[in-house]
Amino acid sequence: MANKKKYTPAKTGDVAKLIMIWVVNAYIFLMMAIYPLYYKNKYYDMCDAKWGFYKNVSAVFAAVAAIVLIWYTGCFVAEKKLKSLLSDAYKNVAVTDLFAVAYLIICCISTLITPYRKNVIWGCDGWYMGLVAQVSFVLVYFFVSRFWRWDTVNLCIFLMTAFAVFFLGVIMRFGVDPLEMYVGLDEYNISYFISTLGQVTWYSSYMCIILPLGLVAYWGTQNSRLRIAFGMFCVMGFMTAVTQNSDSAYVALFGMFFVLFWISLESDEKFLRFLECVILALVSFKIIGLLQKIYAEKMVKPDTLSIFLSQSMVTLFLLVVMVLIYLVMRFYVFEKTDFHIVSLKIIRVIMLVLIILGAAGVIIYTYIHSAGKLPQKRLANGNYFVFNDNWGNNRGVSWRCSVEGYIKQDLIYKLFGVGPDNFVEYIYANYKTDFANILGEKIIQMCAHNEWLNALINVGLFGLIAYLGIFIMSFKDCMKKASNYPYLYGVAIAIVAYIFHNFFCYQQIICTPTIFILMGMAQSVIRNGYADEYESSLAG
Repeated sequence: MANKKKYTPAKTGDVAKLIMIWVVNAYIFLMMAIYPLYYKNKYYDMCDAKWGFYKNVSAVFAAVAAIVLIWYTGCFVAEKKLKSLLSDAYKNVAVTDLFAVAYLIICCISTLITPYRKNVIWGCDGWYMGLVAQVSFVLVYFFVSRFWRWDTVNLCIFLMTAFAVFFLGVIMRFGVDPLEMYVGLDEYNISYFISTLGQVTWYSSYMCIILPLGLVAYWGTQNSRLRIAFGMFCVMGFMTAVTQNSDSAYVALFGMFFVLFWISLESDEKFLRFLECVILALVSFKIIGLLQKIYAEKMVKPDTLSIFLSQSMVTLFLLVVMVLIYLVMRFYVFEKTDFHIVSLKIIRVIMLVLIILGAAGVIIYTYIHSAGKLPQKRLANGNYFVFNDNWGNNRGVSWRCSVEGYIKQDLIYKLFGVGPDNFVEYIYANYKTDFANILGEKIIQMCAHNEWLNALINVGLFGLIAYLGIFIMSFKDCMKKASNYPYLYGVAIAIVAYIFHNFFCYQQIICTPTIFILMGMAQSVIRNGYADEYESSLAG
């Protein structure tokens, strides 16, 4: 009788791990390549459709992943190597992981102690940021960080999807509606919805965390064909940035370019690429400005800041200046002199100081402005510098009530919060009249319109520290390893853009899963390198 080939637990464990990698890759493909394009019943059920997709795909993934994980662990148990598995897992724990675990635990504690039970598990209708969502974000991060493998093909697929989303966003702003998403909507609502993502702030959140991936790919690649493709992606991204009508996006763009400038001071070539990125952005703005003049009757009316960036002579002047600087630096300074950009790293310190002083100046000026202590003619500068309940599309009332509400909380709720997605339950129980005076009786604002302030209410001081810690430590890890794996700069910039953007916005079911996926991808690269390096290590 022929001997049957015997599969050892170790080999079976390798098979289980390989299957887990396939499962995670399939999940990421659905979330990054299909999810942004998915919709049902146009904008009328956009949030429910996106939530349904995310919930159902994640539930199937969780079930399959749990089975494979049990199988994988069982292989080590069968070989009596469970201690070895736990030891390896402990050695590979990053500080980011610890913050993620802490955030998960605090969310659970907050859920247990809250007196507001109605929405804490699944979240408010139309928002769905309850405990289930928070747990899913952390679990997705861990599975992706352990079992996903980064390669350029994956990146290109994700950016192709984003390009399609951005392209729809641009052409729809000029009256071209191939999916008939605007049919049945009045002019007011048309200005607030865009592409296949829905509300403009949801769209801008997605744009701000995907655009950095293409930006860094263009900035860093040496492949001329890929560089052209990534450059086209960046142009489309900048074009949609200046047409989507969300001021928060411009704050995120500032954060993107600041980090890109910071890392570009490492070499002459990187600095020239940075200048090219700035030129691409300015050219994109001016192209939109030209289209706005040609199709003035068909376009969705842009906001004031968008018009300034796309049509003003200031941005045209900046474009000319940047082109001149680029030409001088490229063909004279770096070619015919001994000057190298690394000698100007002191600029980093100067820029940081200027930004800090500038932010402090804006805060002081806004306080004086809002208090009416300036001459009346100075009050015509615009509402950006007059903080009241109406400020920032009514963010003023949300921020004021959130701060006052937090101060009035009992100590335990100050530390652990009133429960995930319970902002509306807690704040409206105490400040319903304040919101009604600004928004009307029938309008409910589900969050603080500031993700970090919202977290302070929902999961408390401990939860906010843990939550911010995930982003900060992930950024730090990316910056530390990006010299070896340049795509990590893209994730680092995406994290900064998310933090900046969501100072004026909020968690939601499109952008928040995406940023956790990206942070998981970054940790995967830090642990295993790119896909080809990981496969080589397995073969070796």
